[in-house]
Amino acid sequence: LTGFGGLIAVIILVDTLPLLIFAFVVTLLYIALWVYLTLRIFHFNKRLINYFRRLLSGDFSTGIHDVSWINDEITLITHLATRVAEHLYTYDALRADRTALSLRALEVLFKRASRKIIMADFDKSVFKFTKPLQHAFGVEQDTFSFNVIEKQSNNERFFRQFLLAAVKEGQVKEFAATLELPIRKSSMELKFKFVPIKDRSEKVRIAFLYVDKLEDDPDD
Repeated sequence: LTGFGGLIAVIILVDTLPLLIFAFVVTLLYIALWVYLTLRIFHFNKRLINYFRRLLSGDFSTGIHDVSWINDEITLITHLATRVAEHLYTYDALRADRTALSLRALEVLFKRASRKIIMADFDKSVFKFTKPLQHAFGVEQDTFSFNVIEKQSNNERFFRQFLLAAVKEGQVKEFAATLELPIRKSSMELKFKFVPIKDRSEKVRIAFLYVDKLEDDPDD
């Protein structure tokens, strides 16, 4: 019986060995698949986070790079994300071109203005004067930095009211103050009408200060 039982055991083992090997291989493949998916999702998540960080910082020049020979759902998402970045890059370039064109047109109109006006450019931190205002001060220079104007001893009230209107209030405001220029230390008591130009985020990017002497009629 022992010999017969051993023979039966050998026969059973021989019959089931391929099945055991197959089950072992399937298990290894299953584990390998899960390891692959885990690593792929982990790396994709890392690239996706970096992608969104670049978008939030305004960098639309690159999408999400992926392995070219793999074609799965993650590949589809990376392709879509890259297309989104491309569209945003195109839109941003068009917006920049239109903004530059608008600013150039505004610059031309400003230079031809017949009134005494100061244009405050917050991106460049400069004040620009129209010709009539230059003539009123007797200066040829038309651009002064915020820093230079702020440093003049008589401009404390002017600059304080200017910043208050631009940063805190962000709306049309009238005030009177002394404005002193660094050239020849020329100063005048003036009335100002602050008119802000805001972007979509309600941040003042450009402001116009319409200027009149205290004794002038504002309509002159």
